[in-house]
Amino acid sequence: MKKTLSILLSIVLAVSSLGAGTAVFADEEAKSASVEFSVYDGGFIKEPTVIEVSADLSDKYGYTDEGNEPTVLDATIAAHLNIFGSTDLLTINGSWILTAFDKDAGTLSYRVSSNYAGGLNDTVKDGDYVEYMFYQDAVGWSDAYTFFEARQKNAFTSEEVTLTLKKEGYDESWAPVILPVANASITVNGEVKGTTDEKGEIALSFDKIGTYKISTENNIGGAPIFAPWCVINVSTQLYDYVEKETFGGAEYLLGGIDSFSVENAVDFLTYLKSGYDTSIYEETFLSSVKENLDSNGGKLVTPAVAGFNSEMGIYGAVIQILFILGINPADFEGYNLIDAFESIDLTASYHPYYYRAAIEAASDNFAKTLCDKYIADFYVKGSGLNYWGFSCDNTAHFLSSIAKYKDSYAEYVEDAKAVIKSYTKENGAYCDPQWAPDVNADSTALAMMAFASVGDIETAFTYYKNLVEGFESNKAGVFCYTDEVNAYATKDALLSLEYFRNEVNSQSFEHTEEIIKTKTVKATTKKNGSITKTCVICEKTSKTTIYYPKTVSLSSSKYTYSNSEKKPKVTVKDSNGKTVSASNYTVKYSNNKKVGTAKAIITFKGNYSGSVTKTFKINPKGTKLTKLTANKKGFTAKWSKQSVQTSGYQIRYSTDKNFKKYNTKTVSSSKTTSKKVSGLKANKKYFVEVRTYKTVNGTKYYSDWSAYKTVKTK
Repeated sequence: MKKTLSILLSIVLAVSSLGAGTAVFADEEAKSASVEFSVYDGGFIKEPTVIEVSADLSDKYGYTDEGNEPTVLDATIAAHLNIFGSTDLLTINGSWILTAFDKDAGTLSYRVSSNYAGGLNDTVKDGDYVEYMFYQDAVGWSDAYTFFEARQKNAFTSEEVTLTLKKEGYDESWAPVILPVANASITVNGEVKGTTDEKGEIALSFDKIGTYKISTENNIGGAPIFAPWCVINVSTQLYDYVEKETFGGAEYLLGGIDSFSVENAVDFLTYLKSGYDTSIYEETFLSSVKENLDSNGGKLVTPAVAGFNSEMGIYGAVIQILFILGINPADFEGYNLIDAFESIDLTASYHPYYYRAAIEAASDNFAKTLCDKYIADFYVKGSGLNYWGFSCDNTAHFLSSIAKYKDSYAEYVEDAKAVIKSYTKENGAYCDPQWAPDVNADSTALAMMAFASVGDIETAFTYYKNLVEGFESNKAGVFCYTDEVNAYATKDALLSLEYFRNEVNSQSFEHTEEIIKTKTVKATTKKNGSITKTCVICEKTSKTTIYYPKTVSLSSSKYTYSNSEKKPKVTVKDSNGKTVSASNYTVKYSNNKKVGTAKAIITFKGNYSGSVTKTFKINPKGTKLTKLTANKKGFTAKWSKQSVQTSGYQIRYSTDKNFKKYNTKTVSSSKTTSKKVSGLKANKKYFVEVRTYKTVNGTKYYSDWSAYKTVKTK
């Protein structure tokens, strides 16, 4: 035990190598690090908190350390400043810490990222955690250092998370060993939720979204410990994706914006609530607010919007922004914005879209006064909110505005919900049946916002599914109005997603069905394609093969000219042997009326790409023999004239009626209808046929042979 005490005292209490030190030169910027610290004394005096530790703190506050890197001493000073606002309770004498955190430091131990620190001159870097721990056993120094294998974990609701608790000890030869801790009472946000098993493990699950602080009681079986710490961030897969969308939408929209002023405070509030980093705009915005107040006798004065006063909504937005930034709006630069807000002229006509920000910022009594005015000025039961006409979008804004007081205005809530649903199709919402009857991103998003704002998360989710599947681009949070990426659609979606995200968080709601994005690789005429369907929330994927169109055939390869277009039926079979539906291709025919080679051009569409050209022939109309006259060692053939789409005729003759061997004679004029054939055998029977032909671009196209006739030569 003496050895243990010696180690602890030498490591924990000594301020080793403190001397003249090295000051930070005036022209050299002091380095800093983000460090987490905690203070434990049988319970957490200070739970783990991230602070910025600068290397020049020791010099600023009259202490001395070495080098220009942040040290444990700098971290200790920063920790006192964080808790007490000063270093009055931190005293060091020579190489000893005498007091720290309002206690005698004789029982103080500390570690950097779970490892013993060699002294206050040890450096700290980004991500380190410094644990300050006071021994409960100041006689035997028996407090065991315990820790979870993971200091932070992320989990989804109802997902089981296993933590392993371990402690640092020594074996019989005083060599350090790490051992599992069994039978430790594990606390979640201060409440005991179970004990570890013999492996030091415990399985935890959580039904609600939130941040859960995991530790233990201050002893194990009566033996004191330095308690461990772990944070489990619990979310739903849906919440995580919606948060990603709000960041993505804000990033896209803020890309071309340099500053915000009072006039666009409502927009700035949306970006601020998104969680995206808007710090670069805050100073300019606050200056704009002060300048406006200074110029107008302590009141916010803004231009009219579409002929309506806007001050009410601007006040509401500015007040909310100040609260979010940690500034009291009742005492902003000497002005009381709360009093000024509640003193606005309620006889004026205010823009209906600005009521939402005003009602959300107002006290309950004033908010209900605004709700009453809103309803009286703009709302018609059964039709919704009237702002340049009735629409889904207007009524959605109305419902979101009065949602905070939905119990007091239940009849209007139910009426507005019914109106919005009347503008809803299976694949989303549309604005107006006359002017904007198509489902679009804006109306779908605002309908989602309306139902989310009154807690109807199931209905809101349906609109969310429509919104993402129908209108979200390849970048999360960036939306198309119908087909192309659109800033207005993205802006309305961002606003609406914030309400939806809040309700998802409130109800720990998970996606009840998959939100599918489809990626199609079209099949070509030589290669298979695929359809990959992926849920953007849980990333579950399914893949279907699109077999390429391997065989394309025509119902006929040749036709006879008839002065009408020829259109053979097309049949396509894929590489899997199945017939491809005609809805996946178009057929265009060319040169398909006159004699010659015609084309059927099959162009694929939908899940296919490419084209195939098939050819077929149109031959001239045939003729028939009208008379055969025998001649000496020959004969004369006569036939019917065929002058349409015909260049001439061809006669063939043979002593075999099957024409296994035959001779031919060609007549090159369509006007000639007879041909004398000589030089044959005498007294021999001959079989004779005739056909037409037409020459097109150097190629002869023939009709079928006529029925044969016979003749016996003389």
